[in-house]
Amino acid sequence: MIAALAVFIVLGVLHLFTPYWWWVMAVPFVFGLAYGRSAWRAARTGALAAGALWLGAAAYFQLAGSALIARRMAGLLGIGSPWVMVAAAGLLAALAAGVSGLAGFSLRALFRGSSKTR
Repeated sequence: MIAALAVFIVLGVLHLFTPYWWWVMAVPFVFGLAYGRSAWRAARTGALAAGALWLGAAAYFQLAGSALIARRMAGLLGIGSPWVMVAAAGLLAALAAGVSGLAGFSLRALFRGSSKTR
């Protein structure tokens, strides 16, 4: 849980001060590569941190006046509710970060020859 909080904070700071959205994949990859103890923990940590950050940011923007964008995107995709778009943002970020954390751990395991996947 502390690792997820650390990744959450690093992601939040990087998203605030840089214009790049792909930190959501780079930070969990580096975490999985450097600190991941198992494949499951590396994937879970990245998914939890990035999913919570993007879900919170999307909900904040939805409530703070950017609802027009989410409503138009929901209509364009045929979803109907802008809150489904908010949930989709969190889910997609969690999926991307989880796979990225797993990739980082797997790369380290490949070079170390470790077969610990749990």
